[in-house]
Amino acid sequence: MRWSAWPEATGFTCRVDGDGTSPGSQIVFTDSKGVEQGRQTLVSANPGVIRNVMRNRGPRGRWVCPRVDFHIDPVAPARTRVSLAFEVEPPVPRIVKPLANRWLRRTIRPLHVKDLQQLKDLVEATHVR
Repeated sequence: MRWSAWPEATGFTCRVDGDGTSPGSQIVFTDSKGVEQGRQTLVSANPGVIRNVMRNRGPRGRWVCPRVDFHIDPVAPARTRVSLAFEVEPPVPRIVKPLANRWLRRTIRPLHVKDLQQLKDLVEATHVR
C-alpha cells in the first residue's frame, strides 16, 4: 500500500489481509461506512512479475474481476522498467462494450500510470545499494 494510487483516488480505506508478499494475501478496500468495495488478491510474486486478481464493484454496483500484472525489469543498478498488463471485461451489454472500454482507458489508465511510477520509485529506493 506504500505505492498504490487507489486509496487516495477512491477515498477508500485499505487493509492488507495476510503478509502482503505471499500468494493469497489481499488488499481489501472499504468505503467510509466500512462496506467492502473490492479485494486485490496476490496470485504470485516472482522475480520480474507480480500477478494480481481483483474483485471490485464496478458501474452500478456490479462486480468486475480485472487481472493486473506488474512487470519489473532491472535496467541498471538504480534503474528499473515497470510495465502493467490490465485486462477487464466490463459488465455491460456487448453493444456498449467499446464505449465502456474507452471510458475505462480514459479514467483508469492515469491511476495505473501513477501506480507504476510509485511502484518504480519504491523498488528503486529499496534496491539501491
